Amino acid sequence: MTPSSRLTLAAALLMLCACGRVGPLEQPAPLYGAKAKADYQAKKAAAAAAAKASKDDDQPEPLAPDTPGPNEGGSGIATLRSQPAPGARALPNAAPPAGVLPDPYNHPQ
Repeated sequence: MTPSSRLTLAAALLMLCACGRVGPLEQPAPLYGAKAKADYQAKKAAAAAAAKASKDDDQPEPLAPDTPGPNEGGSGIATLRSQPAPGARALPNAAPPAGVLPDPYNHPQ
């Protein structure tokens, strides 16, 4: 295999890897047959009507599973103030942990 063909093959594989679909897959529309196309359109319209009927107007859109909601008290993302990094000061003016070099910017001599 020549280097140019390897490069072409690598580029083609990279392009194929980049074209993935996120979310549930849907059945594509049929290519031929008037009855099959009509059945497909009827199923799609029925599914859209069912989804619209089941959706409440006063309910907000559901969040992604990993997104904390506004009413979930302790499930939010941890901040450095609530959970400081290991070896960091809990408060800005607190004494530094043992073994930390002095900070000449905040405490000039």
